[in-house]
Amino acid sequence: MNKNIIIIILVLVLLGLAGFTYYLYSGATECKTKALECKTIATDYGTKLQLCAGALTSLKQVPACAPYFPAE
Repeated sequence: MNKNIIIIILVLVLLGLAGFTYYLYSGATECKTKALECKTIATDYGTKLQLCAGALTSLKQVPACAPYFPAE
């Protein structure tokens, strides 16, 4: 009888460890997915910033044209 109780306790402990391992694995997978999403967003923002930098470089000529702009 004592042997059966020990086996039941060991099975319950193994099930608990399996559940905890799955919980950790699913959390790590979710974190990895969010990290990939953040990387994509950061890459998009980087591209937009480069486009902005190019546009700002083009605007360096605006002060030379300022006298020709209508005043408010």
